[in-house]
Amino acid sequence: MAIFVTGDTHGAQRHGINSVDGFMNRLSTDSFPEQKGMNKNDYVIICGDFGGIWATDQENASETEEEKYSLDWLDKKPFTTLFIPGNHENYDRLMGNTDKRLLNCWLYKRLTEKGLDQLINGYPQADWHGGKIRCIRDSVMMLEPGYIFDINGRSCFAFGGARSHDIRDGILEPWNYKDSQEFNAEYRHWWQERRSFRVFGTSWWPQEMPDQETMERGLKEAERTKSVDFVFTHDAPASDKIYLGYSDIDELNRYFEKVISVMSYRKWFCGHLHDNRNLPGDKILLYEQIVQID
Repeated sequence: MAIFVTGDTHGAQRHGINSVDGFMNRLSTDSFPEQKGMNKNDYVIICGDFGGIWATDQENASETEEEKYSLDWLDKKPFTTLFIPGNHENYDRLMGNTDKRLLNCWLYKRLTEKGLDQLINGYPQADWHGGKIRCIRDSVMMLEPGYIFDINGRSCFAFGGARSHDIRDGILEPWNYKDSQEFNAEYRHWWQERRSFRVFGTSWWPQEMPDQETMERGLKEAERTKSVDFVFTHDAPASDKIYLGYSDIDELNRYFEKVISVMSYRKWFCGHLHDNRNLPGDKILLYEQIVQID
């Protein structure tokens, strides 16, 4: 039984010539030949920004044909895929949405009853190996933040989420526009001005930053357990971002320092920063590399 870890995949396919390779490229047999000797009791863990559930369907909130194909492809792999959520995930479809401002505006006026139910509840939630997951496929699962999972006899603290760094000029909120025509005109205006922005409910979701309840649960789990084998996060602790030269330290980065103060670990793995680096304190920053840890 083996555990492999990698960084952000941002969906199934490559995005741009010099950008993210996507999980269908990274986890192909050619790129990841180790899978030839693996089975469903072996795991590949993606440290956030999985991106396999992304599109916003205004009628039924279900998987697109492209998403269905790529997720089925991943499910047929010999290993089991686990991922923690990053900041570039469609949280509404993953974990559900009850924001009436969004549900009642023009964006979802054609949503079917079934689609509304899917959007409110997200993928099925289940208990798994000591924590809670979202079941995407039989062997493709999202680890919910703030739980300690038993994975192949190893205790693993999982905590996804991060603040997006590509929204410095704002978030477009669809409910502020009477219809798609008015919204699209404003969108084009922002685009022509080359603003750094995203759209609420379409390319940005506030759930990217864990709420207070989730953070408190995770800290209590860390205090209770006191020691784990592995930690999987999307963003990095504050001290590591400072070490790497980042100045945008936020409450989640500082929260991870609290976790470190109450819980020891063998190795800490994170993504988000699109680099492959060894960090102080037995931490490893991952991007496209795949490493075996057990």
